Amino acid sequence: MKKILFAAFAMLFAFTSCVQDKLYPYPTIADIANTIAYDETEDVTVTATVSAFIDIQECLLIYKAGNSAAQKVKMTASGKTYTGIIPAQPMGTEVIYYIEASTSGGTTTSAVGKYTVGVIPIDFTPLRLNELNGNDKFIEIINTGSAAINIKGIKVLKDTKDVWTGPDRELAAGAVLLLYSEDVVVSGGPQEGYDAALVFTSGLSAKKAVRVQLTDPVGNNVDDFNLVTVSKTAPASYSRVPDGTGIWCFTPATPGAKNSTDNSDPVTGLS
Repeated sequence: MKKILFAAFAMLFAFTSCVQDKLYPYPTIADIANTIAYDETEDVTVTATVSAFIDIQECLLIYKAGNSAAQKVKMTASGKTYTGIIPAQPMGTEVIYYIEASTSGGTTTSAVGKYTVGVIPIDFTPLRLNELNGNDKFIEIINTGSAAINIKGIKVLKDTKDVWTGPDRELAAGAVLLLYSEDVVVSGGPQEGYDAALVFTSGLSAKKAVRVQLTDPVGNNVDDFNLVTVSKTAPASYSRVPDGTGIWCFTPATPGAKNSTDNSDPVTGLS
């Protein structure tokens, strides 16, 4: 009797082993993301989570930049995270890409991702010119929004000439960024040794017509101070009262701090 039961059990085990499901052979691709191409100098890093029940043999990042032919980049793995680099492309170039992951059992192709070089998915509109001083030679930019903004690539133009480009750093909500003219950071100047990334390459006058513009990285105007008629020499600063949102007024200088609350002397001659 025991022999019969053993034989029956052995046959059942063999049968269930034969009908056991095979492992799903295809990779899964998820969490695809890319860094931002602020300008034509920026490579773009593409990452994705790639997994499979069997070994992944290859993972390729396939991209097409503008009208050029498609290119393939072998992605490198760190655990389940795969990384590939799309080299820098000219400003305005649209880049489309997708990922192909392969095992011995098959290949999976991801959805298509895309970006345009210089088109930044950041809202720069809360940034404002806040204080301009032609005596002590400084410019203030304020973030009037409720969230930090990466200012990389934003520009300050003086009389339509590009005089400063933002570094890769964040400006906190409500915070003020203080820029000094190269005129006052030279050896022996009052701001000698000031952070070179916050120095604009021009002077600034308190008694002449002047235009100061703030633009996003693509060149769209974010804020514009355009003094076309000078009624008097600025005793200290042109300041927004209240900070970031108010009218331009003549006020005492407050570099890096909150502006005066006195709006009794508005600036005239602005276009």
